[in-house]
Amino acid sequence: MNTSPNIQLILDILKNEADGNVKVALTKMTKDYKMTWMYQGKEDLFPTTSNDVDAELEDVYPIKGREYDIRNIAEGENVVMIEMIESYPDPDDGQMYRTPQVIVLELKDGLIRTGRHYTDPRLSFMKLTREQLDSVLRDTKTKKIISE
Repeated sequence: MNTSPNIQLILDILKNEADGNVKVALTKMTKDYKMTWMYQGKEDLFPTTSNDVDAELEDVYPIKGREYDIRNIAEGENVVMIEMIESYPDPDDGQMYRTPQVIVLELKDGLIRTGRHYTDPRLSFMKLTREQLDSVLRDTKTKKIISE
């Protein structure tokens, strides 16, 4: 299967996140990169990354055992959309959190400029099983697994 440069960039940055490699991930983002979560956060409607993305990534990337189960990926002009399940272990008991989500990433000059996460964050705390998510996704099979 041939993968476009934009899709490969997105797959590579997800691998950087799974591996905890902040330094390399930052080389795939524009200097004015922003991510927005399309939901009501604890403090803000539509939480967005701060101006110190480096520090925020340092907090997120150390999570070990992260996995991305990509179900669908689509591309348009300078945009990539991914439907996936993000999984990571509970640091206390090792049980997996699984969150279904769609991410829209816009690119500029071959780098990620902005993104939007569409998800219901309440699902993250339900410790959903693979079986529960597979039943909702019906016959949508895994296209690619990204993990450390």
